[in-house]
Amino acid sequence: MAYPLIPAPYGLKPYNLIGGRVYAGSTRMFPILNGYSTSIFNGDVVDIGTGNNIGCVTPTQLAYNSTSAQAGTIGVFVGCEYSTTGGPIYGKNRFQYWQASTTAPDAIAYVVDDPQAVFKAVVVNGGSAQSQTVLYANPAYVGANMFYSGPGGSTTTGDSLGGVALSASATTTSSVTPATGGAPFRCVGVVPDTAISVVQNATSSSTTITLSASNSAIYPGMVISGPGINAGSNTYVTTVNGTTVTINRAVSTAQSTATAFTFTGYPEVLVTWNFGFHSYFNATGV
Repeated sequence: MAYPLIPAPYGLKPYNLIGGRVYAGSTRMFPILNGYSTSIFNGDVVDIGTGNNIGCVTPTQLAYNSTSAQAGTIGVFVGCEYSTTGGPIYGKNRFQYWQASTTAPDAIAYVVDDPQAVFKAVVVNGGSAQSQTVLYANPAYVGANMFYSGPGGSTTTGDSLGGVALSASATTTSSVTPATGGAPFRCVGVVPDTAISVVQNATSSSTTITLSASNSAIYPGMVISGPGINAGSNTYVTTVNGTTVTINRAVSTAQSTATAFTFTGYPEVLVTWNFGFHSYFNATGV
């Protein structure tokens, strides 16, 4: 079993910078409109607001399956500060998230606005925005584009519940094809520390693995190792239908006798901004 287990998405967490450079914790500070009526959670993608919110940070308007940039997207929210009037500590205090409708004329958001920042995020079901169903990636997805699922979060922890999706239609059973068309994020790595491995007896023929028994822990996106599958080939699951598992390439040697296959999924990936989706690399102003 992976440690720690990843039960749900938690937003985008700063990891490092492109090229493996260290992320030193730097943020830029943006105002939050006094009494702003929508909660902003730690790990949410945020925009520079317009109209009544002009110049202030707001949750992103970037559509979940958008292939076009949203003008004003400036980065990821990682907390805020403002003065409290009711104590117990007076003066400016720091908070994990912005609670909707807070009265705070001096509220300031901390935003990771570096367009070359790399974030750790959970892979989620691509069927709808704000999905909480965890899916799996594998090394074959490095270089693929990914969609943003969010914003929104928990008022208990203050953390975002946003994640990234492999495709606009990826689900727990349907075909998963790495996205190459326009999407906000680019996958630059998988996180091995929390990988999940499932061992299941099965037979194989061409691009089909037939399980000895259905296994609800096997999902699209999991990479496969076993007889007839070349190590390092990034052979992975594309669909699951009961005991029938379809893979992205044919096995080299069919197995007519049930043999142990290992299915490994990576619930966490490393992503960075695609060029043009971050407003600092987008010529359109707000």
